[in-house]
Amino acid sequence: MMNAVNKNQPDPSLQKIMDVVRAIEAGDYASDLLHGLESENGDMNQLVQTLGVMAHTVAQRDHQLRLLRRVIPIGVALSAEKDFNRLLETLVIEAQSVTHADAGTLYLAEEGALRFVILRNTSLNLALGGTSGAKVSFPPVRLYKEDGSENRANVASYVALTHQLIRIADAYEADGFDFSGTKSFDAQSGYRSKSFLAMPLINTEGKVIGVLQLINAQDAKTGEIIPFADDDDVLESLVLLSTAALDGYIREESLRREIAQLKIEIDQARRARQVEEITDTSYFKELQSQATQLRARKKP
Repeated sequence: MMNAVNKNQPDPSLQKIMDVVRAIEAGDYASDLLHGLESENGDMNQLVQTLGVMAHTVAQRDHQLRLLRRVIPIGVALSAEKDFNRLLETLVIEAQSVTHADAGTLYLAEEGALRFVILRNTSLNLALGGTSGAKVSFPPVRLYKEDGSENRANVASYVALTHQLIRIADAYEADGFDFSGTKSFDAQSGYRSKSFLAMPLINTEGKVIGVLQLINAQDAKTGEIIPFADDDDVLESLVLLSTAALDGYIREESLRREIAQLKIEIDQARRARQVEEITDTSYFKELQSQATQLRARKKP
């Protein structure tokens, strides 16, 4: 009787393989699901290897679909956006969304400094800059100290100066950076800034036009604060498209200002030439002579 029961029990290896197949189908596959099956021999080993390849292929396909379905439409929308504040705000909002970040800050590089333009914090219900109507009152982050040396103590300025992406698991335990401003903000607001991700926004000329900083990545299921992922192609693709849109807008605005300035200079030159042409006529010179004579007669 015991042998009959044992025969009816499912093979543990086959049961585990079925679990893997279901996970692949549901999009919840993780490599550790195959743990323990690598030592199988013969056909079972071949099946395990095939499942591993299949899972990797499906994961790549799902990743590409995610890029197509989410990032590409965002990039198109950003490129068509004519409201600069909305463009900046959308970049931060979407970056928070794809990384499950609780907070985000966007800086623009201007004259040796990084100017705060967008600040958002979901937990604190805080929105500054962009379309919020509330100005960001924080002073710019200087890229250089008074003695001319580089300011690498601040994470954002370090990223801008080195063109490097920075991930920090816990700001309160990080070495090499000054988080006194962050800790002061936390003390006043009751917040706890922990994980950080700072990325440079680099245009096609290799120039940093801004820095995107995300704070407190959250586990999508539990809400627990976790470090930012070491490799996030979706975020990197989003940042590339956003940087292109932002750089295009900045260039367009710069061109508009140059055209406006040129128009002013042309108008001024035209007016000067017209005045010169008028004052050079015999009629104007005769009027000047008469005015001089009248002034002379009025003198006592």
